Parts: sequence; C-alpha cells; structure tokens
Amino acid sequence: MLERLAATEDEWSWRRKRYLLFAIGLTALEWIVRENPKVEESLQAHSTDPHTLRHFDQGAASFHRPTAAWSSSKSARKSIALESFIYDVDEASRLLTQALMKKAREGVHARILVDFSAPVFKLKPAYAQVLGEAGVKVRYYNTSALFRLVSIQHRSHRKLLIIDGETVLTGGRNVANDYFDLSDHYNFLDSDLEVSGPIVKTVLESFDVYWNSHLSTEPAPDPSPNPEAAKFVLPNESDVALIEKLRAAGESYLQSHKAHECRDLRFVTDFPNHGAASRNVFNAIVAELGRATQEAVVESPYFVIKSGGYAVLEDLHKRGVRVRVLTNSLASTDASYAVAALYPWLGSLADTGLTLSAYGGKPLPVQSTNLGGGNPRWGVHSKRGVIDGETTLLGTYNIDPRSANLNSELMLVCRGQKELAAEVLASIAAREAVSGKVIERGKIVDRSALLGDSPLKQRIRFLLEMPVANLFDFLL
Repeated sequence: MLERLAATEDEWSWRRKRYLLFAIGLTALEWIVRENPKVEESLQAHSTDPHTLRHFDQGAASFHRPTAAWSSSKSARKSIALESFIYDVDEASRLLTQALMKKAREGVHARILVDFSAPVFKLKPAYAQVLGEAGVKVRYYNTSALFRLVSIQHRSHRKLLIIDGETVLTGGRNVANDYFDLSDHYNFLDSDLEVSGPIVKTVLESFDVYWNSHLSTEPAPDPSPNPEAAKFVLPNESDVALIEKLRAAGESYLQSHKAHECRDLRFVTDFPNHGAASRNVFNAIVAELGRATQEAVVESPYFVIKSGGYAVLEDLHKRGVRVRVLTNSLASTDASYAVAALYPWLGSLADTGLTLSAYGGKPLPVQSTNLGGGNPRWGVHSKRGVIDGETTLLGTYNIDPRSANLNSELMLVCRGQKELAAEVLASIAAREAVSGKVIERGKIVDRSALLGDSPLKQRIRFLLEMPVANLFDFLL
C-alpha cells in the first residue's frame, strides 16, 4: 500500500514538473515569436485642424452624452465602435446595450470590443450571442490561457466610443455603474474628452487594428438558451425614471460647461501586443513633460513609481518644474494593494520635490450626482494632467508599472488651449480640496493622510498586502 502511494506521489510530482516545463517553454516561445512592431508603425496622429473638445468630469453627464446622440436622427447614422476594458452586466451597461441594439436594428454598423481579463470579465458568450442576433458584433481581446505566463498579463485598457468616425468619447470610464454615479456602494470620479474632427479617423483606425488583431477573437457559440442574457436586454419599469435622471444631469452639465476648440491635437496609442516595443504612451507622456517649464499637475487613481518614473520626476525637479499629484487614499481606493506599494516609498518621492495629495473618499457636490442612492464611497479614477496651464493630457494611462509595461493604453494631448486646461485644473483642484496633503513641495507633512478615514479591517489588509505588493509591484 505504501509503495503504491509513493508511486502515485512520484507520478504527480513528475506531472507537476512536466506542466511547469511546458509553461516555461510556452513562455519562452512567446518571447521569441511575438510581434514587436516598430515605433514608427504605431497608430498616432497630430493635427493642427480645428477640433471641438468637451471635458466631462461627471459620470451621469458622460453617460447621457452618447446615448442622447444615438437617439438623434442626425447622429450615429453609419457606425458605432465601442472598446472597453470592463463591460459589466448592470443598469448602466443594460441601458447602453439597449441603445446599441436599437441602432443596429436601424442599420448602423455596431461593434463592441471588450478585454477578456478574468477578474473583471462579465460579457459572456451568451450575452454576445443575444447582441449578435440584434446585429451588434462582439469580440474579446486576449483570451490567452492562464498557463501562458507572459501573454496573459497583457490587457487592452483602452476605452473608446466612436460615432460615425467623426466623434469620439474617451477617458477613464469603463461600462459599469461605478463609472456613471449609479452604484450604491462605490463610485468613481472620472473624466472624459469628447472630440469631433479629422483626428477621429485615426482613432477609428486604431480601433480597427485592435478589432482585427490576432489577439481578438469571436465568442464561442452558446447553443443553450440563457434566460439571464435574454432578460438583460429587455427594458424594465425602472428604465424610464433612470433615463430621465441621467438626461436631466447631462443637460444641466452641458449648460454650465462650454466646448473648446483645439488646433494642436495629438492622439497616441500603444500597439496591440506585449513588449517594450509596443508601448508608446509612456514615451509620449515623458516627451510632453520634457517640454514643461513651470508646473505639471497630474491625477491618477494609482501612483506606483519605478526607476523610469523617478528619473522623470528628478529631471523635472532639477529644472525647477513644480509637480502636483492627486491619487487615492486607502479610504477612497478600489485597490488597496496600490496604496500598499506606494506607502513605503514616500520618502523617495519627497526627495523629488513633488506635492502629493490623497483623496478622502467623500462625494463632491458638483462632480458626483449619486443616482444610485445609499451612501457610497468615492474614489478618483481620472487619468489626466495639465502642463504649464496650457497643455492638457487625458486618456486611459495610470501612473503605474502595468500601464507602462503591460497594458495597451491611449492618450489625447491638446496644446495651447488655456481655457480647457483651466477647466481641467479647476476640476482637479476641487478634488484636492477634499483630499489630505501627504507631501508638500518635497516634505512629508502627514503620512496618515494616505490612509485617510479607512476602517480598521481595511488597514489590517493593507498591512498584510504591503510586502507582497512591493515584491510584485511590477504587476500592479
């Protein structure tokens, strides 16, 4: 009996070894054969033609804008392309899905590209099949198996909504309640730019590149009926009231926020692949910061700096450029491990001379409409910045190693538009006003502000996560 058990143990040990060797072999093969496009082949554009830009820092207004456009007979006549990292199955996504299906039935070419990241993936094949029956095409980005140790880390973090190849809405928002002020437990304070003009053609081309990439696949057919998916796309009694609330918030926002004209606009995106040769947004950000002469104001939900980031901060400090950063505290974040990776390095950050504020987690009267009821926590989720009071950067890029090295991201840069820059600065300042100052001009003034008013249970988890987060911070 003991001999049989020993033999079984040896067999399982050998199987584990073979699996490990197989995984390592596949990983090595991925590095050898992967596509590594040249930087000059990446999709990016620069235009000096006039473009109309609108900045949205309120979730309800950002949701209402495209759906109102879709319902108009003058808009969305040809195509709608939607790309998202997260496409949840909740009220926000249901209303958006219904609007998409309606336009598809009217003959509009409608497509959804959603990332297949296991921790957040919700738009399963059964839902894609129901959408397909209405004429909405769905594809998944990077369905790599878990044992493919390199490629599984690469995700498309891009967010785009392109209407007729003429207007694009892009920024930090995914398709879920949390991003449109509709959650009763946690909402994001995010931001988007709506852009109309010639450069949108290149943005649509970038969508097509991702849509046609070898990493994008069609959902597998689901032969069995799925009542949940069928129910998901049907209107219910609460829709009318919710749509009216979103409409009122959106129209009120538009009345108080003007459109801007930009005559120096850049679009840059990473290529759909892992590897340093595919990452271009980080380089574009570094180039813009290299032009700074006075001040750089940055907002990022996660702030995890590695050697390349420190080099940029140190260069800015040497040149006398003031740097102001807003990020989440432990009380406001949806990712406590990111705060755990930041906390031990406050001293090193202070040496770069920056000012760091941590958001407190409370709602803002103007920027948070709280349509979901309850008493939710709020966290910043914008990925934006302003340089020298005249250059605005906004996109999907977080200040962390994952965005720098693993994700595909995108960014818009508008130069020479002081009114837009002032609007974005005012929005960030309103969030800073309810934040705690952690570092001020190179001096740590309050470490505890990074923890905020977080409960004891969350602080204990934060302490337990700290060693692991700092060991694996290159994956954050």
